[in-house]
Amino acid sequence: MARWAPQETDTMAAIAAEVIAQVGTNRTVVGVDGQDGTDLERVAAGLVAGFQQHGVSAMAAAAPSSDVDILRADLVTPFRTTGAGAGVLVVHGHGTLAPGARGLWRWSLWVEQESGRLERRADVKVAASAVLDVTDPEHPRREWNDAC
Repeated sequence: MARWAPQETDTMAAIAAEVIAQVGTNRTVVGVDGQDGTDLERVAAGLVAGFQQHGVSAMAAAAPSSDVDILRADLVTPFRTTGAGAGVLVVHGHGTLAPGARGLWRWSLWVEQESGRLERRADVKVAASAVLDVTDPEHPRREWNDAC
């Protein structure tokens, strides 16, 4: 018997709702990082669509580097200083949750897939606000990595 799983749009809208509830949407910057081989651009686009379902203006940007100074100068500072009011920037790229860059994001998402579970980066996953399993990209699952 097939198991029901939420569609990508539903999962991403639920994650967007979580961000809205936890940190708000006033020039909020979200970082998306993940295992090698994960499609971070697709996840970021899905998250942008999730924010838009909630009536929140959002856009995605590829991280030009994992260097904290470059990320701050090229993406974070311009986004936070050129507008006012509600708006979310979703920055995606491998290395965006590296120790130096973690402090740039109001909220963050670590993306992984089943094939890499043995290679989990516990340090990054602990730092992330949430973990998303994209083993089935059409039906991604929010993971709850609690210690219980």
